[in-house]
Amino acid sequence: MNKKTIITALLAVLTLTAFSQCTSTTAESTPGWLWEISGNGLQQKSYLFGTCHGGGHSFTYEDVFGFRGVDDALSNVKTVYFETNLTVGKRLAAKEMSIAEWLGCPNDATKDDLMPEGVTYESFFDSVAQYQEVHQFLTQKMGDAEYWKKTPLYWFNHLVGYNFAKGYYGIQSVEGVLSTEAAKRGIEISQLEDVEQHAQWFGRPRTQRQRPNIPLKTQAWMLYIGIHNDDDQAPEPVRQLAAAYLKDDTCSVHDWLESHAEYNIPIPNGSLPTLAMNQAWCPVIEQNIAKGACMVAVGARHLLGNDGLIAMLRKKGYTVEPVK
Repeated sequence: MNKKTIITALLAVLTLTAFSQCTSTTAESTPGWLWEISGNGLQQKSYLFGTCHGGGHSFTYEDVFGFRGVDDALSNVKTVYFETNLTVGKRLAAKEMSIAEWLGCPNDATKDDLMPEGVTYESFFDSVAQYQEVHQFLTQKMGDAEYWKKTPLYWFNHLVGYNFAKGYYGIQSVEGVLSTEAAKRGIEISQLEDVEQHAQWFGRPRTQRQRPNIPLKTQAWMLYIGIHNDDDQAPEPVRQLAAAYLKDDTCSVHDWLESHAEYNIPIPNGSLPTLAMNQAWCPVIEQNIAKGACMVAVGARHLLGNDGLIAMLRKKGYTVEPVK
């Protein structure tokens, strides 16, 4: 199994960072994360479900199926579509391997991934302790003693495999819990795009999509958060984000974001590639819901706002309402 079949378990900080203000249009009376799609010629109802990829929390069955309507909705669909592939390779069983060895990653760095001459990783962090955490992670877990030759964004992109590996060790994302239960019920599991396509949104090499131009210090902050995204060392504000998500309340997440602007990490043009991703996914979602009842489970950020999937589907004539 190669890296093309590994989940792109992106950070919660990038999953929940573009909510519009809590208005009657985007968050009708705390609607929660499960939305029902009907109308526009559909023969059966389908669902949108907003997920959270981390935030320092290992999600349980009780967490995910405690959200109103999720259990019933899953029982009424034939397929669950995630952002990308959730398959894990058997080689992960060799726990003594470094993540880099398990991924089988070649040195795929391009000239854009190389650090500027004279710039050091130490200069990116506010404390020696933070730098040491990153240093130890990249040398020991990612297996590269010369990690400093490449930008923090390069290593941030390679957290794809590492964050999924955490799921194997018992730290679960919402997607992990949902896919496990779907498999138990004999429900088909699919994806909106393959892993290579998905990774390209976030600046991986060989992409024709927009490549991020993020300041190096911001890249280092993203990397630091990413390293601790799903463990007990996650920064407290990131853990608060998971707690807000667990309230099943879009407004509580919005309030968190309003008070933690430092976590709203901009990519080109001052925003994350949410709009472009949603525009690419929307036709795929339309095709899938036309085939039969399904659940589309993507990062909660993709659902809400004027550029969200809810608004896009409504503009196309579908009725999209929160599950009561």
